[in-house]
Amino acid sequence: MEAVLKLENVSKKIGKKTIIDNLSLSVQPGEVFGFLGPNGAGKTTTIRMIVGLMKITQGDIAICGKSIQKDFEEAVSHIGAIVENPEMYKHLTGYQNLVQYARMHKGVSKERINEVIQSVGLTNRINEKVKTYSLGMRQRLGLAQCLLHEPKLLILDEPTNGLDPAGIREIRDQLRTLTKEKGMSVIVSSHLLSEMEMMCDRIAIIQNGRLVDVQNVKDFLDTDQLAFVVETGPLDNSVTWLKEDWGVEILENGFSVLARKEEIPALLKRLIDSGVDLYGAKQVSKSLEDRFLEITDMAGGQING
Repeated sequence: MEAVLKLENVSKKIGKKTIIDNLSLSVQPGEVFGFLGPNGAGKTTTIRMIVGLMKITQGDIAICGKSIQKDFEEAVSHIGAIVENPEMYKHLTGYQNLVQYARMHKGVSKERINEVIQSVGLTNRINEKVKTYSLGMRQRLGLAQCLLHEPKLLILDEPTNGLDPAGIREIRDQLRTLTKEKGMSVIVSSHLLSEMEMMCDRIAIIQNGRLVDVQNVKDFLDTDQLAFVVETGPLDNSVTWLKEDWGVEILENGFSVLARKEEIPALLKRLIDSGVDLYGAKQVSKSLEDRFLEITDMAGGQING
């Protein structure tokens, strides 16, 4: 299958500074692709180049086989996007905003507008002025705008911002419907890593403008090292080796450690030999946040909010 989005050796320089450095990746039909990276990593710059808001210094970006640089209008016609914050006419109603937006695309019927309104859960408020909308409602209206022309690629920057837990779940379920039933591809950029873990099929991490890794979420979390929580009695200076040799995180009633499963018996034996009261040890699931921090902390990164 042809990739819906393909970046080939894309670089962006501003003056002498390289913001994006030789970035290559692809997004396949019907997948939710997560875009992660610390502050200043280049995520927003990359998204801006994909939607044509920023020129590419080197390389090329293709949407459904059409080059952003050589066939711009055809390429971007396949995209629906919210970059940073959805913008609307606040003095108009939600419905009037959608009518204005629909005029920018051919073949968007009233039936299609109503279908999208219902799908994003705005039926009861669509005839009220946008200036009365909460942030979460504006997010829903922004998503409705993106979906009107049935794009092949949906790009969402912080799609769950301002939504309550029920709203977040609705957005997550809707993205799954769009990808599985309609074959749409979705790129999601978010700081809510737990949501990314539940939403995404694949994850890409960008660090200092370079691609660090792209993996399936399941494979990304499946590493040699596992997370364990060990419950103990008080830990004194006699076990300083715990931090020195194992790099543990001290907890109120013990510690947590990343280790291979076969290493744990030796660790527990050494604790007992050191006179530490040992009450139990259990493996805990490693989250996407754990893996993200493992990678980005190496370069002193912070989660992009």
